[in-house]
Amino acid sequence: MKILIQALLISLAVHLLYFGGSILYGYILTKNYTPDIENAVGLDSEVAFGYAVDPFFFILTFLGVAFFCGILIYVIKKYKGEKDGDHSTI
Repeated sequence: MKILIQALLISLAVHLLYFGGSILYGYILTKNYTPDIENAVGLDSEVAFGYAVDPFFFILTFLGVAFFCGILIYVIKKYKGEKDGDHSTI
C-alpha cells in the first residue's frame, strides 16, 4: 500500500509540473506578445484559447505514470534490499 501511495503522489507531482509549466509558458508568451498590425493581412475576428482534450486521456496518463512509478519504486526497493543483504520481501 505504501508503494501505491508513493506512486500516486509522484504521478500527481509530475502532472502538476507539466500543467504548471504549460500554463507558465503560455503566460510568458502572452505577456511578451507584440502584434504586428502594419504587416497584418486579413485579420481574424475570432480568438481561441487553449485546446480541448478528452478528460479520460488525463486519467489514463495519471494512472499510467503512477503504474510506471510503482514498478520503478518496487524495483529500486528490491535492488536496495538485496544489495544490503536483506533478502526479505517488501
